[in-house]
Amino acid sequence: MNSSMITQLVYRDFRAFKKPIISLSLFILIFSMAITFVNTNTLGIFSSGLGNIIMIILGVFAVEQSANTIRVHTACLPVTRKEIVFARFISTSIIVVANTVLHFMVFNALIMAFHTEQIYTSLGLFVFAILYGFIQLAVYFFVFYRLSLIISVILFVLPVMLWTTMSSSSGFLVDIIPTNTVGMLLLLVFTLVMLVLSFYTTVWSYRKKDL
Repeated sequence: MNSSMITQLVYRDFRAFKKPIISLSLFILIFSMAITFVNTNTLGIFSSGLGNIIMIILGVFAVEQSANTIRVHTACLPVTRKEIVFARFISTSIIVVANTVLHFMVFNALIMAFHTEQIYTSLGLFVFAILYGFIQLAVYFFVFYRLSLIISVILFVLPVMLWTTMSSSSGFLVDIIPTNTVGMLLLLVFTLVMLVLSFYTTVWSYRKKDL
């Protein structure tokens, strides 16, 4: 793969979708913080809100499924389908990691400034949130180049609802997995396997797709 061309594709993503990336990121951030601080289970609701970050990806790049001009432009680029998919993996990974970092920074700043009870987010929870974000990305690529927008949205609502329920109703995600070394290692391996399978199956599917 041509690293220079992949870099240009990543740059194109952020230049072409700059406004929706920024606006959706701010909306999800404000929404998540508002929901977090009106509930008593502050840390649990915060962790559940992290599952909404993937909606930024879905909202930003959904236009490609319905805009013929974008598909035609992509098809005319002097790049391989594998390079297109790899560049999009990088673009979406940057968005997920950046938004996760932003959520943690804002949450901790608000806790320090306004919350009477000091609540601390652990490094384990941060790593867990990053890994969960990558798992959602893997699922995103499994369905994005194969299914319609409506089906993609439905498939994303279900894991987000599951994350929200598990995070807010118990301490399972917040207290057990992030502090369990074996559990985190297994989650890391599972995430890597998901990403590799998602990448190669997406490349295979995208090569057969008519743009």
